[in-house]
Amino acid sequence: MPRVGLRETLFSANCFVAAMLALFVSFSLGLDRPFWAMATVYITSQPLSGAVRSKAVYRIAGTTVGGLVTVILVPALVNAPVLLSLALALWVAGCQFVSLLDRTPRAYLFMLAGYTAALIGFPAVTHPEAIFDIAVLRVQEIGIGVLCASLMHSLVFPRNVSAVFGARAKAVLAEAEGWIADVLAAEPSGATARERRRLAADVTDLHVTATHIPFDTARIRPTRAMLTGLQDRLVQLIPLVSAVEDRMRVLAGRGAAMPPAATAAIRAWVLDPMLPRPAAALPTAAGDWDAMLRLNLATRLNELVTALAETRALVAAIADPAAPRPADIAVAVRPLHRDYGIALLSATATMLAVLGCCLFWIVTGWPEGAIAAMIAAVVCCFFATLDDPVPAQRGFLIWTIASLPLAAVYLFAVLPAVHGFAMLALALAPPLLALGTLMAIPAWYGRMMPMLIGFSSGLALTNIYAVDAAGFFNSNIAQVIGVAAAMMTTRLIRSIGAGTAIRRLRRAGWRDLAALVERPAQIATWRSRMVDRIGLLAARIGEVEEEERDGAAAALRELRMGLSLAQLAGDPHHRPLVQALGGHFRDLTHGDEASPPPALLDHIDQAIAKAEPGAIASLVGLRRNVFPAAPGWGEPRLVA
Repeated sequence: MPRVGLRETLFSANCFVAAMLALFVSFSLGLDRPFWAMATVYITSQPLSGAVRSKAVYRIAGTTVGGLVTVILVPALVNAPVLLSLALALWVAGCQFVSLLDRTPRAYLFMLAGYTAALIGFPAVTHPEAIFDIAVLRVQEIGIGVLCASLMHSLVFPRNVSAVFGARAKAVLAEAEGWIADVLAAEPSGATARERRRLAADVTDLHVTATHIPFDTARIRPTRAMLTGLQDRLVQLIPLVSAVEDRMRVLAGRGAAMPPAATAAIRAWVLDPMLPRPAAALPTAAGDWDAMLRLNLATRLNELVTALAETRALVAAIADPAAPRPADIAVAVRPLHRDYGIALLSATATMLAVLGCCLFWIVTGWPEGAIAAMIAAVVCCFFATLDDPVPAQRGFLIWTIASLPLAAVYLFAVLPAVHGFAMLALALAPPLLALGTLMAIPAWYGRMMPMLIGFSSGLALTNIYAVDAAGFFNSNIAQVIGVAAAMMTTRLIRSIGAGTAIRRLRRAGWRDLAALVERPAQIATWRSRMVDRIGLLAARIGEVEEEERDGAAAALRELRMGLSLAQLAGDPHHRPLVQALGGHFRDLTHGDEASPPPALLDHIDQAIAKAEPGAIASLVGLRRNVFPAAPGWGEPRLVA
């Protein structure tokens, strides 16, 4: 059972008061659909005040854009139902496509602009002359709802995003330090795989939380550049530590491990930040393969110490925004990974779900068919960011159905005995307070939100109580049909597993690695996208089957390859090797994963034999990452 405390209770009380205030204002203004405002309060409400305000801004903007589109489309195409259905479906799908590519808080605006057109446009088909009034009413009701939610959560015991983010950043840093200390220990505990997965998931959570800080209620907030810099360095720690772990494991297996004293000072500093920062590890001179591995390890240790020191400085500055910002740490907005294929598949599934419901509506002439079409649009958009949206859509359907008996009891038994707003608020208090309290618990949010939406929509509160049993049951059957249509098209067209998502991320990485060979000057853009992919990839490692985790680990090696490749690409002496690597990555993008050709290993070995001392570390890392199972450089190879 969920644990409910004071924080959850206060959140629910704020939601309830905001919902009642939104209802009261809507009733007082004589608006036709006050339940829109009440439902908006719960849709907008979040435990953190900054998250409420960001959602409010983008919700009202998206609703306004969607309303304008319906005012343009519906009157022009109302006499051509098929064309109108196609136009609205294309608009919803197009907005969803853009929102999936944006991957910033603006994505919510595009999503709202899409399915708002469906929410307004489809029900208005039977009376197109009122489309402008309906669109304005929708904007008004949504505006009242978001305003009431923002006011309550900002003024009554607000919970600042900045403070929560600072505390979480400290916790994530502590996890990273624990992982690094374990890797550098004389006898690692063996828990690094679990720590890596948890750290990656926490970094992803930090990224989501950071998007709300610009809207926070805190007086002093960390800048967006500082937040981006922290996220970059946290995800950079993952491949750096994995590279150090790999080199130390290989050296230990060859009986050539570095003396414990070489890493003891670094480990002590990792465990106790108050100690002086350790001096740079001294690279050993390149000689045999063991010496080269130690050289590469020393180089990666230096990079790790620098990244961890920068991470600590940023965490300290973010946890105390009034403190001076570290002047020696460069931070910038970074381009993110975009998956055009998945975005297109998601948009296609949404369009087909909406068109299927519209076709059923047109053929049968069922008045509630409009509800099925608009619910299909909403449900497809809600969960489009997931690898496999179907389980979440199924949960939405189950909890929406669970809300119907409660709504029916209130609609047919409780509301007829209510007289006046005070009695209405008192009658609604028990279910809304209970559901709102559970909604504050992250594990229950996905269950309570459809319950609250279904309950609010089922009551359909207006200024005049009018109950229509047939309409109630027909509209709810239409909702079930809409969700079922969304699930079916998503299952057929869009659903992928974590393993498929990892393979798509790797394929995108291969394309970028091949392009980097031709355009090495774009290393900054490449690094930004690959750093983002590290977070996306590592967050999924724990979701795949054991046999697929080798592929995830290989992807981390590929992300490390690019750094070495970029360092070598500008040197004309290594041009043949770089071109051979580019050809290998291009081949990977055109087919299934295959082992690199033996000739590529010869290219690398020849490059190592002729390399200047400064390029040895990069070439050794490249060899370990491309051919992790190959014998050491200069050692005899077995002939197959």
